[in-house]
Amino acid sequence: MKKLHTFGLWERPQASLLKTVLAKEGIACLLKNVDLAVAMGEIPMTECFPELWVIDEEMFPRAKLLLDGWLNSAGSDAGPWQCPTCQEWLEGHFGACWSCGRERE
Repeated sequence: MKKLHTFGLWERPQASLLKTVLAKEGIACLLKNVDLAVAMGEIPMTECFPELWVIDEEMFPRAKLLLDGWLNSAGSDAGPWQCPTCQEWLEGHFGACWSCGRERE
C-alpha cells in the first residue's frame, strides 16, 4: 500500500470523489483519517488530514497519472463565478467560496 495524496481538512468530499474516480478505473484505494477532524485539538492537526492510499502498489503510477490530471484540470479553464449564497465574486480556480465556504456548482 502506498500513499497517493494528502488532502486538506476541507477537501474530504474531493478525497471521496477521487477515490470513486480511481475505483472506476480499476484502482482500489483506501481513505484514511476522514473522521479524525473531530479529534483536532487532542491530536496534531496534520494527523487529521484525509489521505488517499493505493492498495496495489503496481497500480500507483496509473493512479498518480490520474491524480495529476484531475488536480491540473480542476478549475483550469473556468471563468469567474459568483457565489449564489453570499454573492461574492471569485476567480475561476476557486472550487468553493472563500467567504462562506459554499462549493461551486
